[in-house]
Amino acid sequence: MPVISITTPTKQTVRSPFRGRPSTKITVDSSGHTRIVVHLRALTPLRARLSLYTAIVASTALFLSGTYGMAVDGHLTAIAFAKLTGISIVSFPASWMALRQLLKRNATVHFTADRITVQKPFGKRIFERSHPHGFVLLPHDKAEKEQDRHAFLDRKRPPKPWSWNRKKYYGTSFHVVLECFGERYDILTVYGLKKATAFQARLQACDAVMDGADFGDSGVSLSPDTDWRVEAGGL
Repeated sequence: MPVISITTPTKQTVRSPFRGRPSTKITVDSSGHTRIVVHLRALTPLRARLSLYTAIVASTALFLSGTYGMAVDGHLTAIAFAKLTGISIVSFPASWMALRQLLKRNATVHFTADRITVQKPFGKRIFERSHPHGFVLLPHDKAEKEQDRHAFLDRKRPPKPWSWNRKKYYGTSFHVVLECFGERYDILTVYGLKKATAFQARLQACDAVMDGADFGDSGVSLSPDTDWRVEAGGL
C-alpha cells in the first residue's frame, strides 16, 4: 500500500523592509501567500494628559509625605530636605515616562491577499481588500472645541509673556482611519502628528506591498524576483 505523506503549510518569516516603529512582521507560507501584521501602540490625548497630571500628583505626594515624615521623626534637616527635594524632582520625569508607556493603547492590523483585519483589545473587524479603501488621518473630533476654548480663555485673560502656553492635546491628535466604501472605521487615536503620520504611512506601504506580493505589478514588490510574473501569451 502506498504511503501518503501529508505536509502542512509552514510559514517563513521574511526580513521586513520596515524598520523601527510601528512593529511590522511579514510571513510567507509554503504556498507563497504573504501575510503582514502591524502592531500599533500610542497614547491618546486623554491618556497623555492623565499621565502628566498623575506624575505631578505622585511627585508632589512624595515630597509632602517625606517632609511630614521627617518632621514627625525630628529628622528634618537642611541636608535631608535638599535630598528629598532632589528625589521628588527626579521622580517626576521618571514616573511621567513610565506612565506614558503604561497607558498606551494598542491595535493590530493584519493584511492578507483578500482581507484587512483590524484587531483591538475588545474585538475585531474584517474588511475586504477588493473593496475601495484607504488609510487616512482625520483631526480629532474635539480639536475644534479645544481651540475655541483656548481662544475664549485668551480673550478672558490675555496671556502674559511669562505665562505658560496652554498645551494642545486634541489639536495635535489625529484619528488613524480605514475608509472603506465611504465608511469610517477608527483604528487608533494618536497623540502627536509625527507618530500618527508614521502609522498612516506604514499602513499604506503594507497595503501596497500586499498588492505587489499577490498581484504582480499593481503594487510594490518585496524583492526583484516578484516583479516578473508569467503573462497569458507571454514567451
